[in-house]
Amino acid sequence: MSLPQYMDALVLNGVRDFAIETVPVPVPDTDEVICQVDTTYICGTDPHIVAGDFPNFWPTRFPFIPGHEWSGTVVQTGPRAASLGWREGDRVCGISHCGCGYCEMCLKGRYNICLNYGHEERGHRQYGHYTPGAYAQYMRTSVKSIFKIPDAMSLEYAACVDPLSIALYTVKRSRMQPGDDILIIGTGPQGLMAVLCAKALGAARIYAAGSGERLAKAQELGAIPIDYKEGDVVTTVRELTSGRGVPAVLECAGTAQSLTQACLAAAKGGVVSVIGIPHADPSIPIKRMVLDEVELVGNRANPNTAQPTIELLINNRIDLSPLMTHRYALTDFRTALDTYENRKDGAIKVATKPNGMN
Repeated sequence: MSLPQYMDALVLNGVRDFAIETVPVPVPDTDEVICQVDTTYICGTDPHIVAGDFPNFWPTRFPFIPGHEWSGTVVQTGPRAASLGWREGDRVCGISHCGCGYCEMCLKGRYNICLNYGHEERGHRQYGHYTPGAYAQYMRTSVKSIFKIPDAMSLEYAACVDPLSIALYTVKRSRMQPGDDILIIGTGPQGLMAVLCAKALGAARIYAAGSGERLAKAQELGAIPIDYKEGDVVTTVRELTSGRGVPAVLECAGTAQSLTQACLAAAKGGVVSVIGIPHADPSIPIKRMVLDEVELVGNRANPNTAQPTIELLINNRIDLSPLMTHRYALTDFRTALDTYENRKDGAIKVATKPNGMN
């Protein structure tokens, strides 16, 4: 397919310094494809990247195109990508991580912690973090980081596969078994998606700790609400579980206090599965964790859970529509970001449309 030479993209030129600019359309390497982007959602990490909270890391340099929760259509293929079966017209969704494919971690399937992280010359990428991302009309990506979606699934829906598969990974890493109780601390988009995943995987009682409209949304999705503003989360969980605590705890809030609470709310032998990243290191109750054999597990992204997530969606085990609240043209990104950051009008998942509204 013949592509234009130039495209519109959201370009970050410095801390909170961004604009829609005209930039060259990328050209695919041999194992890459170019996709026309349909939808890019604002991830919780994106405002931090825009605000410069990860200096010289995400991104490593300016100017930079962020965005990594996306879907689109393949419009051009590199030679090896074509030989692997990728074709123009394939409808796909993407994830941010692309391991080198050769190191010990990649060979174990743990490409999210690739030993060559940050070395693009060795094949590593992290789209929308330090590798150019999807707030653009066209996206260049390795075929290792995209997944085909069925015709019956809308591209706007499919763009949520990345964050939903992270939630699925976080639940699975808690080793929750069907019939287990689970506590989810934090009712932002990631916590709400974790409620949906825990429900799909057979949790008995799902406790969600949060506040306000988002806690009410967690209750709508089937969780038992715990308002942290009205009482101590750990005390409440213990009271609700006859003093035992819960075997699986997901920490999705990313604060020092919530991490400490997660460790104290776990039952003996329980697992605390962490996806939130706090600005300050928490105080961890190590004595309690050693004596009660409570495990603390860190999670990064979504290795090997995107395809299972697609299967859960197409088989109607998870309905994401209650979380998809807003959509804007990419040209209105400033308004979209303000809506997301300030939770205006019940904002949860805020979509942008790089090629216009459809």
